[in-house]
Amino acid sequence: MFIVLEGIDGCGKSTQAKLLVEWLERNEKKVFLTAEPTKNEIGLFIRDILSGNEKVDPKTLALLFTADRYEHIVNEIEPALSRNEIVISERYYHSTITYQEAQGVDRKWLLEINKFARKPDITIFLDVKPEISVKRTTTNEIFERKEFLEKVRDNYLKLDENMKKIDANRSKDEIVNDIKNIVSGLI
Repeated sequence: MFIVLEGIDGCGKSTQAKLLVEWLERNEKKVFLTAEPTKNEIGLFIRDILSGNEKVDPKTLALLFTADRYEHIVNEIEPALSRNEIVISERYYHSTITYQEAQGVDRKWLLEINKFARKPDITIFLDVKPEISVKRTTTNEIFERKEFLEKVRDNYLKLDENMKKIDANRSKDEIVNDIKNIVSGLI
């Protein structure tokens, strides 16, 4: 099973991913936790861009995320799935589409360059208000501004994907219980 957690910066993806892994492992499931950008060379370069150390055009950034995703699928996601592990990824192609569209990149082009990407079995969108998310973030990445995150959130809400939306403005325990209910119906 391939599970993706999505949402704007500060929505709680990392916290919820770890809680989900712990719950699944307590229930004797083999789990592989991963994230985008990855920790390979492309992913590390993307992290430099996000920190503001490097500057690139939004289309270039979209292509870098997509190249990183291809490597991620081939080297991490597919091998873990073939070992019958449950794969949980913090972010996937949905992030590239929503964030780079907020930077002005054409949505159709973004969808086209990501057509190769395997569809997740379930995508969970942690929906948080941008004013709450910016209070939660601490990395000072280039996208962590309320006005920008409002655009990204709107783009998530317009995605034509079968995403399960969870109110992430609540406590982490309430959120993880909702996630468990969704996932337990699939495993």
